Amino acid sequence: MNTHQDGLKEAVAAAIMAYLCAHPLAADSADGVLRWWIGGRCAGLSLEEVESALQLLVERDLLRRLRLMDGTELYAQPVPTRQ
Repeated sequence: MNTHQDGLKEAVAAAIMAYLCAHPLAADSADGVLRWWIGGRCAGLSLEEVESALQLLVERDLLRRLRLMDGTELYAQPVPTRQ
């Protein structure tokens, strides 16, 4: 992957996390993230670019992926654990 693509992925990931700071209980599909969470801030992005940023956040344990019975995947912040 090149530096431009890495920078774009990081910028999209930052926009997703900024949305979640304001809406911590939000959960949506990759398409919903593109349309509703970051659509205005990141116009012109492809679904694949958003999916790549979501995967990065899942790998960093900043998001969790939930698979519904119909196969739809939703993304949300991890549920905090009680200590």
